[in-house]
Amino acid sequence: MPSLAEPPFQKFQDLNNDTIVSGENVIRAIQEFESRVKVIKTEQGDLFVYTAESNDKDAQTYKIVIGPIEIDITIDLNNLTIVIEVYANLPFIGKVQIAKTVGNLRDGITLTIGYPPFIGGSLTLKLDGKNVVLGYSFDALGFHYEGSKVIITLP
Repeated sequence: MPSLAEPPFQKFQDLNNDTIVSGENVIRAIQEFESRVKVIKTEQGDLFVYTAESNDKDAQTYKIVIGPIEIDITIDLNNLTIVIEVYANLPFIGKVQIAKTVGNLRDGITLTIGYPPFIGGSLTLKLDGKNVVLGYSFDALGFHYEGSKVIITLP
């Protein structure tokens, strides 16, 4: 059992395996997290976009979260090919893949998503100049989510 003299975060570690030993380490970890997550306000709540690590220098990978839906996209920056995987995080069931496709951002991609009776609707990803726009309209767990947001600006 730790004594009262030990720092409260001594036993926790961040993702780089650096031991958190002070409040300064906690603040640094939070600031690093916040710098990687883009929060977009919507009528139904926040939409989160963050960059995931990619092994390919010509590709960018992102995770987008809207309510119980998680969208993983990988964009090939050379030819704008996009791989889209859509997951639903459902109570008592967990994370379930509900859609997957490959397409081209220049042409735009529309996916029908569903996991009856919990989720149903559609997602669209398209390119508007250098902006990647996500359009969405779906019902999930009794709530309706609808909108169109710029989620990424390509280099």
